[in-house]
Amino acid sequence: MIMRTPPETHPHTGAGTHSRPNSVENLVQSSSSPHASTAKANEKPSSESRDSYRRDIRALALTSISSLDDPERHVNDRDHDYDYDHDYIEDKIDARNHNNNTVLVYPERRPLLRRKTFWCCCFCVLLIVILVILLLILYFVVLPKVVQSIVNGSRMSLSQVNITEPTDKGMNVTLLGTVDHGGIFPATIEFPEPILVSFKEKVLGKMQLQSLDIAGGRATVNDATYFEIVDKDAFSEFAKELLTTKSFVWTLTSVVKVKVLGFIPVAGINLTKDLSLLGMNGFQNIKLEKFDLPSDAPDNQGAVVKLVTSMNNPSPIGVVLGSVVLDLFYEGTHLGQVTAQDAVLVGGSPSPLTLEGTLYRQSDQHNLDNLSVLFSNYLAGKATITTAKGVSVKPNGRETVSWLSDGIMALTLSVPLQSPVPIQIIQGIQINDLGIAFHPDASYSPTVQSKSMSAGFRVPFNITINTRSVSNTIAMGYAGKILGNISHSTPSPASSDIPGQISFGLPPSTLAVLPASQEEFNNFLADLTIKPEQTFTVLGVSSAVAETSMGLVKLTGIPFNSPVTMKGLNFNAMNPPVSQVVVADGNSDHIQIDNMVELMNPSSLSVDCGGHVLLNVYDRTTNQHLGDLSIPQLNIVPGSNPVATQFLFHPTDTALRDQFLSQYLTGAQFPLHIVGTMASSTSLPELQKALSLVSISSSVAGLIPPPKLILSGEAVSTLNTVLGTHQSHVSVTIQNPLATDLYITGLVTQIKWRTSPFGTINDSSHLLVPAKGSATTTHLVLQHPQDLGFSVFLTTNFLPANPQVALGGVEVAFELDSQINVNVGGPNGYAARIHYVQTAEIHTKLTILGADLGHV
Repeated sequence: MIMRTPPETHPHTGAGTHSRPNSVENLVQSSSSPHASTAKANEKPSSESRDSYRRDIRALALTSISSLDDPERHVNDRDHDYDYDHDYIEDKIDARNHNNNTVLVYPERRPLLRRKTFWCCCFCVLLIVILVILLLILYFVVLPKVVQSIVNGSRMSLSQVNITEPTDKGMNVTLLGTVDHGGIFPATIEFPEPILVSFKEKVLGKMQLQSLDIAGGRATVNDATYFEIVDKDAFSEFAKELLTTKSFVWTLTSVVKVKVLGFIPVAGINLTKDLSLLGMNGFQNIKLEKFDLPSDAPDNQGAVVKLVTSMNNPSPIGVVLGSVVLDLFYEGTHLGQVTAQDAVLVGGSPSPLTLEGTLYRQSDQHNLDNLSVLFSNYLAGKATITTAKGVSVKPNGRETVSWLSDGIMALTLSVPLQSPVPIQIIQGIQINDLGIAFHPDASYSPTVQSKSMSAGFRVPFNITINTRSVSNTIAMGYAGKILGNISHSTPSPASSDIPGQISFGLPPSTLAVLPASQEEFNNFLADLTIKPEQTFTVLGVSSAVAETSMGLVKLTGIPFNSPVTMKGLNFNAMNPPVSQVVVADGNSDHIQIDNMVELMNPSSLSVDCGGHVLLNVYDRTTNQHLGDLSIPQLNIVPGSNPVATQFLFHPTDTALRDQFLSQYLTGAQFPLHIVGTMASSTSLPELQKALSLVSISSSVAGLIPPPKLILSGEAVSTLNTVLGTHQSHVSVTIQNPLATDLYITGLVTQIKWRTSPFGTINDSSHLLVPAKGSATTTHLVLQHPQDLGFSVFLTTNFLPANPQVALGGVEVAFELDSQINVNVGGPNGYAARIHYVQTAEIHTKLTILGADLGHV
């Protein structure tokens, strides 16, 4: 260290004077002459003064350390060459004054081995040598082993391996996959040598791959290359395994070069990877998307067939097959041969495959039976497993590839022949006539039949089909439930004169109504009875024998489900006329009035109600009950139905009873209301609801022309009795217009002549008037009016108008108003009273003064 006193003007730089610490002035003294300086210098200082001097110099040096780095404070260029530390500053100080008078102090230098700088240099050199050795060991020994371990621990998977343009020598392949567990450092894997692909320890072939860039331990394989086959026999065996097994293992081997961190190359790394890949597994779960027979084959060889399938390929390996030929079989029957053009199997996804060819015509009965089962199941929507065996494959459409043909010919495909959508072969069923017959001894088991039914017959094939016969197992449905099954064993002849339509019949068959559907069946019959139109469902299975271009087949179990709309009986809209009304009988309970009711059936439905039906009859005006309408046998067919019925007349209202009978004899019209009841209309439970809803308006006419009940009469009296007791003896002849006996139990008749009262007959004697016959009463007493006015009337009006009465008798028209008590049906018949009004010609004879003057 050189310490200097700041001069006024530096001798070299000419710099200005620097301020100098006072301590320097006290420690460095300048003599006035060289001699003084020399003497001073030659003077040997004492030990004490020397120690004091050193302390002062050290103190001065410590106060000036901060200014030592200033370039302006260096005396000369030599001062720049030394880099002194604090220890050396303590040992060497150069103090100068501005006159270049300097006191130099040179402390003793330390040995080299004791210097820190030396040892720092040695440590650095040693560290560099060790680092170089470690780097060499790391690069040539450790790094290859680490890279090999990472390569060994990495995993490789392929998601797609697409094979195109296959030949016997090789093929183009595109690879798509991933590499993971590739370490934490980015790296690049290069393939200077081809990768060998082995299967079951046999090398199949080799291919060259591009480099892979690994980042974050992962890399993507996306390459297109050429795969060269080195062992054809081994590759053929592999092709068979690929097409038929669930999985297989490829072994990839090669020697690769790895660039760690992208710039540190590590060569000679062995690559050995086992890749477990899914096989095609025989293309399980093949789906049939379309099965079509578009036409007959030429020369009566069968039928042209077209199948569209979806080949389920679980393997990541896809391959272009080109032209593929397959033979079709079912249960040993060679069905035909089909070909797929431009076939491609896509890896890891379903692949559409369109097959076209011919289904052969069969003549052997065993083969025809198998063909029948095949088509019956298809039309019924059932799956039938057929098999397809490979015949040949030509990727370019012209030449075969041996290993690919070996694989295809070893393959047996299971093809489920099933329609992808439900097929309705029979649809639009029309029932042109339907008969239902009920049986009292078998409830809910009516007999149904139809002479004429038709249906649309649509087979999803455009081939020749001639239906010979049809048999059906039919069920009826209503309101979402199956009512019952109709079955018969006799096939019905069928015809198909109209394209797409067949006509057939239903022979008499039993409809077995299901117990759980009896209520719905009751509702069905009720709606069919009272509604104008009714829709129900006809469903079931059908069987047919048909001649096709492939031979005579028996189609069995063909399902159908078709709504059927029929016109109903619409009973409640009827106003049936009633004719041939005959009072046929009577008993103490009722009068039996036979008649014909004409029921018009607008539908094609025939119904046999299976016995007696009883309906209630009401007077439509008063809604009073008149009796019952008894139908011994209700059998309704389409069109007009004259039905013989019996009106059992027994009203509860006696006034209504008498009024009805009285008006009936006068030919009056009676409005009626005929209704059914749940309890009494029928004994058949299935018809009770239907008949209980019947509500028919009708009318019945009385006897036309109105008959005369009193045909003639005879009155015999004298002037004395007429004027005295006011009585005459009368006898009348009564006619019975009814078809049953009429037993008269009493008679009250008001007689008038020209509206003037003439007398009253009140007689309780009995008289039996036979059916359609007449009878004459015994002498009845005619009680004339007893007032004087009648005598005046008799002498001034009646006798002058009928003078022949006094001369011997004459036919006189009297007005009769009778109340006749009768028993309709004989003495034990139905009791009633008939109010009868008639103008009757009665032969009247009056004897003057008791003398009989005779009569005309």
